[in-house]
Amino acid sequence: MGEMRLHGRGGQGTVMAAQMMAAAFVLGGKYASVFPSFGIERRGSAVMAFARFGDKPIREKTRVYNPDILLFIDESLTDVESCYDGFQPGGIIVANTKNGKNIEKLNVNQSIIATVDAESIALQETGTPITNTCMLGAFAKATGLITLENLKKALEDFFKGKILAGNIRSLERGYNEVKILKFNPECNEKVQKKNILDEKDPVIDPPKFVSEFEADWTDVSKKQIIAKTGEWRYRHPEVDILSCKLCGWCDMFCPLNCMKLGDDGYYHANLKYCKGCGICANECPAHAIKMKPEEVI
Repeated sequence: MGEMRLHGRGGQGTVMAAQMMAAAFVLGGKYASVFPSFGIERRGSAVMAFARFGDKPIREKTRVYNPDILLFIDESLTDVESCYDGFQPGGIIVANTKNGKNIEKLNVNQSIIATVDAESIALQETGTPITNTCMLGAFAKATGLITLENLKKALEDFFKGKILAGNIRSLERGYNEVKILKFNPECNEKVQKKNILDEKDPVIDPPKFVSEFEADWTDVSKKQIIAKTGEWRYRHPEVDILSCKLCGWCDMFCPLNCMKLGDDGYYHANLKYCKGCGICANECPAHAIKMKPEEVI
């Protein structure tokens, strides 16, 4: 039985990726089991999904503590050391990133690092930064565990019409454009299995932090680091000061309260917290706000 763990953020389709993967395994004559762990149920917060696959029925329903494979849907999580907890020596890492050097520096004793610029591909093919189908294509190529054809069939149960066509293109490009680096790991010892009774329950004992901003949040990990909600933004608002009427509607409607008057007397977004939702641009009566894509994605 193989075990894998998927890491992403709320709204990126991490759980759906696990479900589509499981469907592809079943289509290939295997058994599969998947389930999610949402942690803080907020869009953009860290999400995990767990998957097991094998030739026999799978009865185990616990989290995957010692994955053979790690799949990163979100690039920012590739730098979080806790995401590699329990990773088995000689395992495979498939990541949404343009460069896997940061993963190599962690020295987690992997056999393969497979990387693909999934966000750029997803934006081009589907018009959204949702990278799950692209990463499934990269996973299929890097591991050889499921076929591209079975993944395409699995997608038909989740998407229809133009959305299906766009996601199939994203899937194919992930498969064809993934870059695979191979290593010679030392696999003499397996990682010691974790005792589930020692696990800290984030509901009973939630992480505690203090911040002056409503938008702050924290991942449940060993290092309870406060992150900024702008970290997963792929576009940002720009204000045309010549058209701005200073009505303040953008500030009023901003769900994170991050549109504020700047030193120039006009409203601007605090990009540390702006999620790029576009509500300010939609509500602006003067149409003075335009959503611009980030220069580097």
